[in-house]
Amino acid sequence: MCMIVGTLSKIPRHFSSCGEKDKVQLQLECLGKEHVAYQRLDFPLLKVSVVGGRPFSCGGKPLFRKKLLSARYGVKNMDGSANKIQKAALGIPEDHFLILLAHNGPTGLGSGLNDICGKDWEFDSDGDHGDPDLADAISLLKENNQVSIALVVFGHMHKELAHGNGFRKMIVVGADNTIYLNGAIVPRVKRLSDDNKRSLDNEGHHSSLEAKGTSRAFTLVELSEGKVTKVAESWVSVVEDRTVLEEEYILFEAH
Repeated sequence: MCMIVGTLSKIPRHFSSCGEKDKVQLQLECLGKEHVAYQRLDFPLLKVSVVGGRPFSCGGKPLFRKKLLSARYGVKNMDGSANKIQKAALGIPEDHFLILLAHNGPTGLGSGLNDICGKDWEFDSDGDHGDPDLADAISLLKENNQVSIALVVFGHMHKELAHGNGFRKMIVVGADNTIYLNGAIVPRVKRLSDDNKRSLDNEGHHSSLEAKGTSRAFTLVELSEGKVTKVAESWVSVVEDRTVLEEEYILFEAH
């Protein structure tokens, strides 16, 4: 369940002047059928379908990387992008529920600096930095209950706010119980402190305070019968071949 989510410093070509493939093409080839931008990937055993949103999004109203989107996906404007996302989601198996996977979240989830897609680096009257095409696609899919959307998951807008203004809201529960989840915890990997290393070593048979270790963040989602039942931000300590759940913050739990 993967899609290209990075931004690029320049518009890449299929091949460079020396005949080598550009980095985007190499990534697409690595992902193969698991690249879901404007496409759907079905998981019959899990009864889940994943549809990807617009790749290379930078958030906000402008369509970022127009030439790239036009050349690779045939997308020329926001309306075309919204329609392409909607089209990819239509026709999912009747017993499947839908997860939308995008680089950035949709508009309409708040305009405050600490809102899930709110601008935290500048203060103006338009603080909603979500993607309007994703919001339009969601609206189109929800018309006449075309598709049941259990989860919309994305990143881009970092949890830690600019200028030391605290932390961002990372989850929103919609009026129809659709979960909007931001997974952009940065940095995702940290070095373990000496105290954390000692705690982890005490749980194993080998005590080595010199062992190098990291703490790694995961956003875990539990689903049951087409609904999200639990969302947690989890930090796992990794020292050599040993792993321990260090911290868990419950973001959502169904009652």
